[in-house]
Amino acid sequence: MNKTELAEMVARQTGLSKKAAKEAVDATFNTIGKSMCDGNAVRITGFGTFEARPRKSSMRINPQTGQRIMVASKAVPGFRAGRELKEIVRKKLKVVEAGGKLSVRR
Repeated sequence: MNKTELAEMVARQTGLSKKAAKEAVDATFNTIGKSMCDGNAVRITGFGTFEARPRKSSMRINPQTGQRIMVASKAVPGFRAGRELKEIVRKKLKVVEAGGKLSVRR
C-alpha cells in the first residue's frame, strides 16, 4: 500500500473527501517527522513508537574500489511496534518456509 491508497482507505472509512483524507494523512506524517527532528519520540498507544535513533560511525569498504572509507555517525528514523499491533499481525499472518526462504501469508 502506498500513501495515495492509504488516503483513499481513510476517505472510505471516515466519509471524508479524498482530498481531505490526503491532507490528513500528509499532516500526520509531517507532524511525526517534525517531532522526530525535534528530538521527540511519537508514541501512538497500541500502534507503536517513532523515534530518531543514533547510529555510530563505522568503517566500510567501497565494493567497486575495495577502498576503506569512514562513514560518519548519524541519526536515523526508527519504529518499534506496540503490543496490540504485534498481536494483530501474529494472529492474522503465518510465516511459511519455501525453498529455504521465509515469507508471510494470510
